[in-house]
Amino acid sequence: MSKALLHYYFSTRQELLHAAFAFSSRMWEAAVLAQLAGAPNGAKRVELYLLASVASTEPYDEHRALYNEVWSSLRIDSELRPLVRDAYRAWVDKLVALIGEGQADGSIPKGAAPRATAQRLAAVADGLDSMLYLGLADRPKARRLLRESLERELAA
Repeated sequence: MSKALLHYYFSTRQELLHAAFAFSSRMWEAAVLAQLAGAPNGAKRVELYLLASVASTEPYDEHRALYNEVWSSLRIDSELRPLVRDAYRAWVDKLVALIGEGQADGSIPKGAAPRATAQRLAAVADGLDSMLYLGLADRPKARRLLRESLERELAA
């Protein structure tokens, strides 16, 4: 795509990032929801949802790269903050809902507080994503650590 065509559609970097992030988020959400559809219970849906955050396949990996780019831009571009904040909240809210589904079907203990559990698991997934981004962990290790965190968080 030429720069002229790019500027025809997007007059600022922020407009481009907003559009790209929104598109990427829709693609990520569609892919992960399709993956969750075949899961046998809520606990497995929580696991698959979180594992998508450290997956190396499309569209997960591309979305994480864009997310990290937008996240890095927050220091100099406060207009992007609501975009990232809303996406993060929606991600955690979906995790809360999945934990609730697992509690309803008995695959997750009732004693797990959905919001607090989701926030801790999101923090683990976020940290592992950062470790992957920095080359401090490989994908198998990130997946293993994420599964271990799930086991601890969702233990009876």
